Amino acid sequence: MVSGDRGTKSRMESESVERLVYGGDPLAWLLLDRFHVRPHTAALLALGWSAVYLFLLPAFFGSLHGREGYLGSVDDWHAPLLLLLVFPATCAFYVWQPRAIASVYEAVGLKVGALGPGSTYRSRLWPCLSIMAALTVVVFDSPKMVTSYGSWWMTQNWLTILGREASLAIAFYILSMMAWRQFVSTVLWRRLLAGPPSVMGLKAASSYQLSWALLLAVLGLRLSVEAIELPQRAGIITPDYYVKVAVYTVGSLLCFFTPIWGALRKGEGILPGQLLVWLELAGIVALPLLGFVVLKLVLGP
Repeated sequence: MVSGDRGTKSRMESESVERLVYGGDPLAWLLLDRFHVRPHTAALLALGWSAVYLFLLPAFFGSLHGREGYLGSVDDWHAPLLLLLVFPATCAFYVWQPRAIASVYEAVGLKVGALGPGSTYRSRLWPCLSIMAALTVVVFDSPKMVTSYGSWWMTQNWLTILGREASLAIAFYILSMMAWRQFVSTVLWRRLLAGPPSVMGLKAASSYQLSWALLLAVLGLRLSVEAIELPQRAGIITPDYYVKVAVYTVGSLLCFFTPIWGALRKGEGILPGQLLVWLELAGIVALPLLGFVVLKLVLGP
């Protein structure tokens, strides 16, 4: 009975830390606290919307198939990759991330009170910056899409344009919030994982970071596809693409070093287990480059 009570208490403390991690994010609060959405449910919802946008709307407006000088939705191979793989994976990770971060604190035995009610996770700055990121993307993308992309199914009418911009806004809000959670966690983990008793915490952080790096690899694969597609559609590689590559590179490097940061700070070098994590991260981060080479070989010059 005592063991069961301890398990219940531990579970409640873990849930409290999880709520602390996403407590400053109104969208996460709505999904997790109000509707109890799970990662697989978030992925299915994203897939459902993507199917409607990719197939049902184009079929209704007669833009499902391409014709001479016009790109239909079933011929736009970049859109299914983005909407059926990258978007659902991002939504699932967004819902899963607070629980995964909480598991790291649980592994080091940190109680919710140690982070405090005014935890940096709850700062209103993060959702404000994320909303700004979402609006900025929409403001810059809308004119470029309408003026530069020509005869394309996404510019067929205002409904498809609004669908694209709404999806972009949600995606960049989610990505921005995940990045801020990651930033706060990295700062806190530098301190928590630096002591001798942090072996379990370091392992939990490494496991989490591998998942984060895998998501970044999926996003990087999307960038690889965009590098092939942009010259064909817009005629040039647009400046915003280089900004995306820079953000991706910085994020990849953070994922690369965070799991072994504690060991490096202690001056103990890289433990064999952490070396394996390092190699795994290097392989995951290199996936987009491999994807780019394979796609170029398949599609030709």
